[in-house]
Amino acid sequence: MLPNIHPSAIIHKNTQIGKSVRIGPLCVIGENVTLHDGVFLHSNVVIEGPTSIGQNTEIFQFAVLGTPAQHVRFVGEPAVLEIGANNIIREKVTIHRGTKIGGMKTTIGDSNFILADCHIAHDCRVGNYNIMANGVALGGHVTVGDYCNLGAFSGVQQFVRIGDIVMIGAMSKVTEDIIPYTIADGSPCKLRYVNSIGLQRQNYTKKQISRIKEVFKLLFNSRGEFSSRLIDVKKSITHDDSLGKNMLHFIDTAQNKPICKQAKSYDAKKGK
Repeated sequence: MLPNIHPSAIIHKNTQIGKSVRIGPLCVIGENVTLHDGVFLHSNVVIEGPTSIGQNTEIFQFAVLGTPAQHVRFVGEPAVLEIGANNIIREKVTIHRGTKIGGMKTTIGDSNFILADCHIAHDCRVGNYNIMANGVALGGHVTVGDYCNLGAFSGVQQFVRIGDIVMIGAMSKVTEDIIPYTIADGSPCKLRYVNSIGLQRQNYTKKQISRIKEVFKLLFNSRGEFSSRLIDVKKSITHDDSLGKNMLHFIDTAQNKPICKQAKSYDAKKGK
C-alpha cells in the first residue's frame, strides 16, 4: 500500500518512506530519515536525521526524535539514531542521536513500550521488550538489556548498565550498574532481591530461578569481602547454569564501574 500522508506534514525530499506508512497532521520529517514499512506517526511528531525508524513502530504526538546530542563536545558530526521494529513511543518522548565519543550511534531495539515524557540521551543502547514508564530519563551512554521494567520518573546516570529482566522502582536514582534478573529501588538505588516474576514470565524453570536466588544470596548475603564471595560463586557455577554465568559475566565486564549492592538494612526474606 502507498503511504498515507496528511497534506499539512512537512517532509524533506530525501526522506525514505516505506509501504503503508501513515504520517499525521503537522509532522516535520527532516533530511536523511528512513521510515520503514508500517510506521505510524500521529500528529506533531518531529524527526531529524540521520534516523531510521523500524517497521510498524508507532509514535505519538509531540515526540521529538533524532535531534542533536545535548553534549558540549557535540560539534555536528553525522551521528545516527536507529530505532527497531514494533515499538510504541508515546507523547513527548525525546531521543537524541549519538556522538563521536560514544560510537556515533543511539540504538533502540524492537518491541519496546516507551511511555510519555521519557528521555533517552545520546549514545544509549536500549534492547528489546522493555517498558519505560512515564518520565524515565536515561543519561548518555546508558545500556539497558532486554525485558526490563523501569518505574515512573526514575533517573539513570550516564554510563550505567542495566542487565536483562531487571525491575527498577518508581523515582529511583540509579548511579550504579544493576545486575541481571534483579529488582532495585530507592534513592540512591539499591538491590532488593531476584526478579522471580520477571523470570517466570520468560519461561525460566523453578529450578533455574531457585539456583539464581542461591547465587544472589552467596554474592550479597554472605560474610566476607565482595571480591572473595565473587570468587567462591564462580567456583560453584556449573556449565548449564546460564543465568548464573550471565550474572557473573555482567559483573566481570563492569570496567571499574561500581555494581549496585543490597541495602544493609534490607531483609532478603521479605523479597520472596
